[in-house]
Amino acid sequence: MILPTYSVISPVRDEADYLDVTAASLVSQSHRPLRWVIVDDGSTDDTRSIAERWASEHDWITVVSSDAQHERARGAPIVAAFKRGLRELPERPDVVVKLDGDLFLPSHYFEWVASVFSRDERAGVVGGTVWMPEDGRWRLDYGKTTHNVHGVAKAYRYDCLDDIGGLQESMGWDGIDEYAARARDWHVHALGELNILHYKPRGSKQRPLHARWEEGRGNAFMGYRWQFMLLRGGYRAIVERPRGLGGLALLASYAWARLKRAPQVDDPGAIRELRREQAQRMRALLRWRHDVDPVAQLPDGGPAYWFRDAAAATRRSRDTAGADAAIDMAR
Repeated sequence: MILPTYSVISPVRDEADYLDVTAASLVSQSHRPLRWVIVDDGSTDDTRSIAERWASEHDWITVVSSDAQHERARGAPIVAAFKRGLRELPERPDVVVKLDGDLFLPSHYFEWVASVFSRDERAGVVGGTVWMPEDGRWRLDYGKTTHNVHGVAKAYRYDCLDDIGGLQESMGWDGIDEYAARARDWHVHALGELNILHYKPRGSKQRPLHARWEEGRGNAFMGYRWQFMLLRGGYRAIVERPRGLGGLALLASYAWARLKRAPQVDDPGAIRELRREQAQRMRALLRWRHDVDPVAQLPDGGPAYWFRDAAAATRRSRDTAGADAAIDMAR
């Protein structure tokens, strides 16, 4: 199988504790990127020097500055830094990846991701499942559903990224991108069998209530249904810390944005796709069903099966060759 090419862009800020892990993960990939552009977004620790050390050892790694002055924030600054990285790519890859700088990826990660793009010509957005540390253990990130690709590691077919007009410089960029893609008949594949370790919780360097406030504004920007937002806020109030307050901040921010008539994403098709899915999920909850899955199904079970089957075929071929050689020697 000929795998598509890909390049990685990592907007980073104060990731000195983890960037070595992410870099080692990329260097060890069985399917290596064409380029890795690390965009230093105003770090005040040793992030820049760590990135430059890796760049000095590998000619496919580049370090640039974001050329922006801002406080730490999610949303628009991250997308702006990502776009800065795009401008540094000397060639157009088949796939471009937005990757955080505080992750561990298994060595086969991008081989599996690339194989999905190879087998599904309409695959637009692909990524693995994110695990986060809590109380000394790893747990699934409950802030994302299993059918969305997590924003810490999103791989886009470049044609799909162009088709949706690039990423929105707003909170909610890593949600509305998928609905914009689906509205244009691109497929989104969240691979439950492909795990990522994310060393820091989302928004961990922001005050928790501030992070939830920003998230609520992002949900309003995306065009969330108010009924679905009530369910989302209630759920987050139960499962997230601080208990209760996070969910209330989420709902209050959403309500404030709607009352103020804050701008929504200028993509009616994406909003329709989002609301259609939310209505479907609410109907499923009323029927006590949990099988709503808008993710396009991959043939033959996905990469965990593809590579198993390929290994089995290689083993059978080797065994057959060995048997043929034994017969020839017997003759």
